[in-house]
Amino acid sequence: MITFSTTTMISKYLQIIVFLSVFLLPILCNLVEHSASIILVVLVLIELYAWITRKKIPGSTPKEKIIMWSFALYFFVCVFFFLANGLFRESASFHWDLDHEIRFLAFVPIYFLFHRTGLKPWTVWYGSAIAAILCGFFSINYIFSVYSSADASNVHNSLTFLETLRVSGAYTSITFGQISLTFGFMSFAGIRYFHKTHPALIILPVMALAGGILAGFLSGTRGAIITIPFLALIFFIQLGSFKYPWRNRIALVLAITFFSSGLYLMPGSTVDQRFRTGFTQAKAFFNGEGTGPYVVRLAMWTEAWKIFKAHPVCGTGKDGYSHIIEAKIAQNEIPKTIERFHSPHNNYLTNMAAYGITGLLILLAVFLSPFFIFIPAVRTSGPQKDMVYSGIMLIVSFILFAVTETIFYRNIYISLYVILVAAILYIASERESENFNQRST
Repeated sequence: MITFSTTTMISKYLQIIVFLSVFLLPILCNLVEHSASIILVVLVLIELYAWITRKKIPGSTPKEKIIMWSFALYFFVCVFFFLANGLFRESASFHWDLDHEIRFLAFVPIYFLFHRTGLKPWTVWYGSAIAAILCGFFSINYIFSVYSSADASNVHNSLTFLETLRVSGAYTSITFGQISLTFGFMSFAGIRYFHKTHPALIILPVMALAGGILAGFLSGTRGAIITIPFLALIFFIQLGSFKYPWRNRIALVLAITFFSSGLYLMPGSTVDQRFRTGFTQAKAFFNGEGTGPYVVRLAMWTEAWKIFKAHPVCGTGKDGYSHIIEAKIAQNEIPKTIERFHSPHNNYLTNMAAYGITGLLILLAVFLSPFFIFIPAVRTSGPQKDMVYSGIMLIVSFILFAVTETIFYRNIYISLYVILVAAILYIASERESENFNQRST
């Protein structure tokens, strides 16, 4: 028989595991493959254990219920259209293909888990700061190690070589750059938290911002670079609640402008080359000519939009885009270069082509529903206000990333979004949480 003290001890151990998991999530996800997925599973299992052993689920407000339903509906809508398209368009010859979408259901148990354990703000602030700093140092080391190990006889021009070199972590360069930059700005939103803890700790969010921007540029990810002015604008607004707001705003604008411009214009800049190439190829595409990866991406967006217009209500199912593209390529209607991409590299168009207008609505729901809590919280003067701004930066960055990538086709993006949004929402909710022992029956 488990005694009261034993139960309390187990609860404490599980609380420690939860705190460490949230703290380690940003640190590991970009550099260690599958770490985000493992942490997601661990948190869900802990909540299932808590529910089974205590038979009580924490209460929730109407606003919290709306947010939880938004995440749950994302999965259920995908299942409905998956079954409908499989049954009626493929004669029931379908196979399970919703491994990514089912992860959105994890938001509900994870959010309840954070209520049970009373998640602390330090897990998000320190985790994101350390992650961005590590990614910055990793980027520098990656560039120097690859460049120094290159065969000098094959590198005719060092600048040309650098223009093709892009930093990548556990996944692609795009993923590495986008996530690193997001962590940098998220931690910078907590600069008052670090200063209040100890004035010397202000160096952490400053280094994190620099490391995140550096990693974004060295990854050569245009989607990450484009988010910088948007995230800077959010912090610009946040500075309105700081002492000497306009002095800080001027310092922010000058610092980010000079630092970003220096990275963009430095000799051999990957970003400069990629932007120039992108503009050239985009112009060629709209003139009905040209080839290249950027032309292919614009062509995919065009085809996805055509598919949506042809099937605006029910869509064509998750695999519908691929099937239609393959058929058009077989008939030489579109370039064959599109064939190797399984999605149009735009999460909005991907959902619209697969599930019709409902696909767009469920995507907007998981992006916008957290603002039911964020908007009231940002108007307060409590300590959770800076955490809310961090959450807004997270969501805005993902909204922008979804324009150029099908981000929710990658488990790392889903796991990060589900866990961090749940964590920030709990911390911003202003509700007092109780530990496992206080929740037990």
